[in-house]
Amino acid sequence: MAYNPRPMQDTSRIKAYHRRQIAVRVVGMAFGLAYAACWIAPAQRWVTWFDSPWAAALSLAAAMFLGYQLLSLPLDIYGGYLLEHRFDLSNETPRHFVVQQIKQTLVGAAIGGVIVAGFYACLWYAGALWWLWLWVGWIVLTVVLARVFPTIILPIFYQCEPIDRPELAERLTQMGEAAGVHVRGVYELKLSEETRKANAMLAGLGHTRRVLLSDTLLGEFRQPEIEVVFAHELAHHTRGHILKGLALGAVVSSAMVAAIVWAVGPAVDEPMAAAAAAPRALLAVLVVGIVLLPVGNAVSRHFERQADADALQTTADPDAHISAFTRLGEQNLADPAPARWIELLFYDHPPLSKRIAAAGAIEHPGDEGTGERRDGPTGY
Repeated sequence: MAYNPRPMQDTSRIKAYHRRQIAVRVVGMAFGLAYAACWIAPAQRWVTWFDSPWAAALSLAAAMFLGYQLLSLPLDIYGGYLLEHRFDLSNETPRHFVVQQIKQTLVGAAIGGVIVAGFYACLWYAGALWWLWLWVGWIVLTVVLARVFPTIILPIFYQCEPIDRPELAERLTQMGEAAGVHVRGVYELKLSEETRKANAMLAGLGHTRRVLLSDTLLGEFRQPEIEVVFAHELAHHTRGHILKGLALGAVVSSAMVAAIVWAVGPAVDEPMAAAAAAPRALLAVLVVGIVLLPVGNAVSRHFERQADADALQTTADPDAHISAFTRLGEQNLADPAPARWIELLFYDHPPLSKRIAAAGAIEHPGDEGTGERRDGPTGY
């Protein structure tokens, strides 16, 4: 079936939404840096109130965490609630937003507590190779979190259950088997209470790995389009993108550990001084993360292009590919062609115009031998 592109949406509205999104991200990063820097001097005084370095370190970390949660709340409200409602992308009620914020705070506190405790345990008890133990510990924590994310962490925020569409489930399972992949589960992620946006992801490791399709996608997309999305997520599995991403994370974490070593400096031999060095270490980690963000995004875009190409090959349906990403752009109010610098700095997926154009350049069944290629729509 030939694809008939829909009329273009109001591009000025799309651009306005994304300008605000980018502004929220930039302000958030700048605020994080400024917040960590503002704690450097007070931390020196804070630790003098305690006799135990553990009490000093943990209380300082708790104060920094709670202060950040409170001071960044206006930005969270604007970016996560008001902006989404202003552009008709959210179904979220104020009560749901508050509950989700509380959950995020509690989960963040639990994970942050493990990180802080592990950091100081390495610093004070692991000897001269404390930095090596810190690096190994960070990698282990990353792997554990990736493994438990779909079964423990994600259900805290969203209901997730096997899709209740037997024919679709059977078809997707067959696609997985044809690709040589045993599909351990295709799950419906209940996002509609919060957003109108569609989403899909591959999450987990080993027996927890599963494909997640949002109910907002399953309810709006045609089956051929769903198959394209599933084939894309399946390609992430067959190409080992999660493991490759973890390997990249190990490289990034080594740079962060090096920054922490530099930030702690001579304080490593003085427990109270080391406790007071937490803001400097945090600031160093944030700087490294921001500097390396474009590199991580470039790798991610490469993975996404590979998954798109595999999905095209698997489904052999460029029309469905084009319509799926066009529909995704419409539903999520995605900017099809952002400025190049914005793409390089902030996009972990290729812009939709490029993804659609790649599908439009594929020879269609029935066009073999004609040399004819089709140009996909660049806007919507």
